[in-house]
Amino acid sequence: MIKWEKSKYSEKVRKFLSMPPEDFPLFTLLDGAVRSGKTLSIIQKIPQIFEFVGTEYLKVFSGYSRNSVKNNVLIELKPFIEDYLGGKVRYNHSNGEMEIKLFGKRYDCYVTGGGKSDSLNAIQGGTWDFWYANELPRHNYGFYNMALSRLTPANARAFADSNPESSNHWLYTEKIKPWLDGDKNIRQVFKYLHFTMHDNANLSEVFIKNQEKLYKGAFKKRKIDGLWVIAEGLVYDTFCPEKHTVSHSKLFERIQKGEIAEYFLGIDWGWNHPTACLLLGNTPDGMCYVIDELYSQKLDADGVIKWINRKQTEYKKFFSYANCDNARPEQNEKLRRYTNLVIYEEKPKVEDSISLVRSLINYDRLIVSDKCLHTLEEFSLYRYEQDALSAKDSPLKINDDCMDALRYGLYKYLTENP
Repeated sequence: MIKWEKSKYSEKVRKFLSMPPEDFPLFTLLDGAVRSGKTLSIIQKIPQIFEFVGTEYLKVFSGYSRNSVKNNVLIELKPFIEDYLGGKVRYNHSNGEMEIKLFGKRYDCYVTGGGKSDSLNAIQGGTWDFWYANELPRHNYGFYNMALSRLTPANARAFADSNPESSNHWLYTEKIKPWLDGDKNIRQVFKYLHFTMHDNANLSEVFIKNQEKLYKGAFKKRKIDGLWVIAEGLVYDTFCPEKHTVSHSKLFERIQKGEIAEYFLGIDWGWNHPTACLLLGNTPDGMCYVIDELYSQKLDADGVIKWINRKQTEYKKFFSYANCDNARPEQNEKLRRYTNLVIYEEKPKVEDSISLVRSLINYDRLIVSDKCLHTLEEFSLYRYEQDALSAKDSPLKINDDCMDALRYGLYKYLTENP
């Protein structure tokens, strides 16, 4: 949580905060790098905008979900209003109703999710004079269009923050690119402000340099440079066989010495496509190892159970859990009944789990045994589609069996042991 009384401001943030509300068009977007101060800048602008638009109409706050608004926005807005400005915020999370009292006036607000296809049902028929969209690219396109149509008063204002996505995303193609190209019609109703990490004066250079180590390629351009680019090429383009591979004999020595703290599995079920089962391990200092692999077509739970039991005997270690593809619940139920493992079926979002695996690689914390030939092969083949038209970053659904098993296993471990 920000200590507002000690907050620092870059020149770009000061310029944004000093702009009179009447100088903003209908819709203003703050986009750019992660942790560049976009959300906090909008939060600090809200009291001034509220004073400008008045108390007659509803003010709406949206995000991917109501929870995301609570975690990203309200957690900072409430102490800013109450502790720094002396106001009062009352929020009912069950129905989204929120009341803000500030400088002797009461503002009726509503918090809602906009990320699903049916989200627009919650906002049909309303009239607003203020809309704040947190993480706008994650909103459903129908919700976005409906929200803009609700801003009917002449002095209505909308603000949004955004981290860059694919340059095929509707927000970039419909608003940002035309604005950059000088489209006069767009510029009459839309203002675009771009931020980098260096525009957040509260971040240290050490933090910025550490963040730069986390990302390469398209994702560095997005998260660090704040650019809208298409993800293409290898998904794990920083995986280096010379640096991220170890001989199995050396890894086995580490296992015998008790240097691996925990053993767990990631399983991606297949039939015509191969089933992939990866044995993973971690050390107390945060290193993760891909120790062994099972990779075979037309393999059911019985074959996986036999392999797990054989490997527990071979390594003389107890495997604590497996996180499995949830597309085959009957196979997972067999594992629960006939192994001593805790079985999870938590299938993570592709983008989120890829990001976690990528961060391990970039910090040299993921090492693969040279015994895992299929895993190593897929690292060199697993890629994004070239010239994809989709607004989402979706890897090709080929050469991904071991990569999916890796994501399942590591995501479960990393989200419980960040």
